[in-house]
Amino acid sequence: MGPQIIDGRYELTEKIGEGGMGQVFSGYDRNLKRRIAVKLTHSNLDQDPDWTNRFLREAQLMASLRHPGLPTIHDVGTAPGSPARPYLVMEFVKGITFEKLLKRHTILPIGVVAALGAQAAAVLAATHRSKIFHRDLKPSNLMLCDDGTVKVLDFGLAVAPESNLTRYTRTGHTLGTPAYMAPEQIEGKSIVPQTDLYSMGLVLYELLTGSQVMTGSNQYQVWTNQIQTAPPHIRGELPDIPAELANLIMSMLAKTPDERPDSAATVHSVLRRYATGLGHLPEIHDTHSPAQMYALAVAAAASTRTARTVVAPTRVLMGRADAAVPANPIDFSRGDLQRAMRHARGVADDSRYGPAIHELETVVEKAVPLFGSRDADVVDARLRLAEIRFESTDYLGAVELYRALIDDLTAERGPYDDQVMYCQRRLANCHVYLGDTRAALTRLKRLHSQMAVRYGEQDRRVIDLAEQISQIKSA
Repeated sequence: MGPQIIDGRYELTEKIGEGGMGQVFSGYDRNLKRRIAVKLTHSNLDQDPDWTNRFLREAQLMASLRHPGLPTIHDVGTAPGSPARPYLVMEFVKGITFEKLLKRHTILPIGVVAALGAQAAAVLAATHRSKIFHRDLKPSNLMLCDDGTVKVLDFGLAVAPESNLTRYTRTGHTLGTPAYMAPEQIEGKSIVPQTDLYSMGLVLYELLTGSQVMTGSNQYQVWTNQIQTAPPHIRGELPDIPAELANLIMSMLAKTPDERPDSAATVHSVLRRYATGLGHLPEIHDTHSPAQMYALAVAAAASTRTARTVVAPTRVLMGRADAAVPANPIDFSRGDLQRAMRHARGVADDSRYGPAIHELETVVEKAVPLFGSRDADVVDARLRLAEIRFESTDYLGAVELYRALIDDLTAERGPYDDQVMYCQRRLANCHVYLGDTRAALTRLKRLHSQMAVRYGEQDRRVIDLAEQISQIKSA
C-alpha cells in the first residue's frame, strides 16, 4: 500500500505527532519538491457542523502572521473522505523539542533557558497581538533548531472553536495537557494572554530545575493541583537564580491571571537581560547561521534608533507666547528641556493647562530625536506631560501617555522598576475616573502582586495599594 496522497499533491510519509485536535505527518510537496508537515484533524470533530468553516477561517488568520519563530503555513484545505477532514500544510521544522532536550540534559544553564524563553515570549507577543492564544504550550511544542532559533509549534488548540468545548472533551481528547494547563483553562473560564504565560512559566521552571512543577497520580489530581496548590519557590530548587528572574517565573505561576505579568513583552524584557549564547549546546551545529546574522543586524540597527514615542494628540492651543522652547531644534539643549519643564509646571499650577500641555508636547517632540525616548530627562518630561493631562481631567489623553511610558520603560528596565509601577498605578486611576473599574482592578491586582514581590507584603506602599483595591471593589 502506497503513501496517502492529499489533493494529488501532498504525500504523507510518517506520523510524527498527535494531539487533542489531530495528527501531524511529515510529508512531501510533489509540486514544489520540498519537505512539509501536514496536520489532519481528528475525524470525530466533524460532529459540529461549524467546525470546518471555523478551522479554515482561523487557519487563514494564523497564515497571516509573519514571525521567524512560527512555522510558515503553506496551504489549507479539506481532505475528501467519510468524513472529510480539514488539513494544514506547514513548513517542516527540523530540530529537537524542549522535551527531548530535557531528557538529554536534565537541567539547562540559566542563560540558556533565558535565551530560549525570550524567543518563545517574542512569538507569543506576536500571536497575542492578533488575539491568538496557544492554549497548549509545553516542552513538546517548543523546538530548538540547529541554528539556535526557537519555533513554537502546534497552535491546534488556538484554532479550536470557543464554543462546544465540552463536546470535544467528550470525544476522549483532552483540550490541553494537564501538567501545563492554567487554572482558568481547567475551570472553563475565559482564556487570556496570561493563560499562555502560566504554561510558559511551568516550562521555564522545568528547564531550570529538571522537575515538573505540577504532578499527580492521575489527571484529575494534576488538575486539582493546578488550581489549588502553590508551586514551591524556584529559589528553593535553584538558589543561584537571580532574584528578578525568580520573581518573574513565580509571578507567571500565580493562580489568577490578574497576578501574572502584563504581557509576553514584559516576560521577554526580563528574560532578555539574562540570555547568553546558545553555542555551547551540542544540539546547535550552525553557530554562524544566516538567521543569527540577520537577528544580530536587526538588533544593532534597532539600538541606534529610538522607539516611536507617543507624546499626545496634536491640539491647536492659544497662548503660544507662554512657550519657552527655542524655535530652532539645533539650538535645543538639556537645559532648554529642563527650563521648559519647570515653566510648564508653573503655568499648570496657575490652572492654565492648555498652554502647559502645548509647551511640554513641543519640547518632547524636539527632545526625542536628540536624546532618545528613554533618556532620563525625556522620560521626566513625558511623565510630567502625563501628570498635567491627568490634573486637567483629560484622562483619555493621560491613558495614552502612561501606556506609552509603561511600554518603553518596561522594555528598558523591566516590570519592577519604580517608575514603571508608578505609571501602572496612575493608569489604573485613569481607568477609575473613566468608569472602567474592571480594567482598573485588573491592573491594580497585578501591580499589587509585583509590589509585594519587590517590597514585601508588609511594606506601607503595598498595604496602601491593597486598601485602594478594596475601596474600588466596595464603591
